Amino acid sequence: MLIRLFIATLFFTYHASVLADTNTASLYADAEQSVYQIRVINKETGKKSSIGSGFIVSKDNILATNYHVVSQYVNNPDVYVLEYLSNTKETGKLELLDLDIVHDLAVVKASKRMGKPLEIDVIPEKGARLFSLGNPLDLGFSIVAGTNNGIMKQDEDGNVLFSGSLNAGMSGGPTLNEAGKVIGINVATAGNNISFLVPADYLKIVLKRLEENNFSPIKDRFSHSSSQLRTSSSKMLTKLASNNWGQAAIGRFIVPAELDKSVRCWDASRRPKKDDLFRSFYTRCSNEDDIYLSDHLSMGSINYEYLWLDSKKLNPARFYRRYERLNSSALDSRAGKRDVTNFACHTGFTRVAEQNFKTTLCRRDYLKYKHLSDILFTTALVGHDKKGFIFNMDITGTEAKAATHLFQKMLEAFKWRK
Repeated sequence: MLIRLFIATLFFTYHASVLADTNTASLYADAEQSVYQIRVINKETGKKSSIGSGFIVSKDNILATNYHVVSQYVNNPDVYVLEYLSNTKETGKLELLDLDIVHDLAVVKASKRMGKPLEIDVIPEKGARLFSLGNPLDLGFSIVAGTNNGIMKQDEDGNVLFSGSLNAGMSGGPTLNEAGKVIGINVATAGNNISFLVPADYLKIVLKRLEENNFSPIKDRFSHSSSQLRTSSSKMLTKLASNNWGQAAIGRFIVPAELDKSVRCWDASRRPKKDDLFRSFYTRCSNEDDIYLSDHLSMGSINYEYLWLDSKKLNPARFYRRYERLNSSALDSRAGKRDVTNFACHTGFTRVAEQNFKTTLCRRDYLKYKHLSDILFTTALVGHDKKGFIFNMDITGTEAKAATHLFQKMLEAFKWRK
């Protein structure tokens, strides 16, 4: 009896393995002619500067990919051109049609028929098998099997968590369900078989917009992107401002903690020592969800921090000097003179939670991305000899009015513990 059970187990294990291999092989064969390498080529040298993947969708000469795959061309069309490379080593030029910079998507067009368009389908249930296709590390067409681990709830746009190993060069390739239909677009990896997919629903929106415009290319890519970024920022800040925030205690204040499930807060306070001249408590919060624009530029980050400082040993003059040194804030951004204006700052005094504060608001505007700004707020408690409290907040790529509204609402939530 045990021998029969053992043989039966071996049979079913082998049979399942054969089915899985056959399924993967079938998907590979069916999709191979619909997936291409997307290349950014330097006009001067004729050599590729970056590569990714793309796939035929909607029409036989339309390909979808990631925005970040073609971003060098988008930002510097005078320096670069777009090309495709087929599995048979055929190459040709590509034209940018449309992009969704918020969801890292782009659609390009070839001048000839490229093959059979892949169909788009809904995301299957959690735990379903998925298959990601692309051109990893410039080594040729490959397929990676994995599992749908569900929508990332802390991600505002709900990327899919994929338990497969996506490698460089697979970005922009399709991820298929077992029926061979596209449910997502490869976008990123965190290593250790943790990867992320953009839901194909966002691609459907771009394709519908193109169909309504007879697949005509957008005229002003920066104006187009600016509109998308403003909509995304306003939506995010409005949502944050309307949430029921948690609370955190820091020093004598009760303050807002995580503004949303997409925001994470961490304690970074100094470890106390017996001979310390003062105490300090420090908390930093971030949404950790920048929108990629170029190798040196991103938008959409929200960072804020609280710092409490007090002392029984320092005299007021020494305490104030130390407190003053801590009252500074800097934006974590590599934007340069070609990207943004200089910061313009305004300082004033305000009353918050029955306490006096000195508040500074700084703003700089983007040059290509119109009506978008980086905003930096800092406010510091004044009027106490041996107590200090600092609240810093910075928001990148936003509308100043929406950012200021969120900052003011956070200040209104402060409470002083008597």
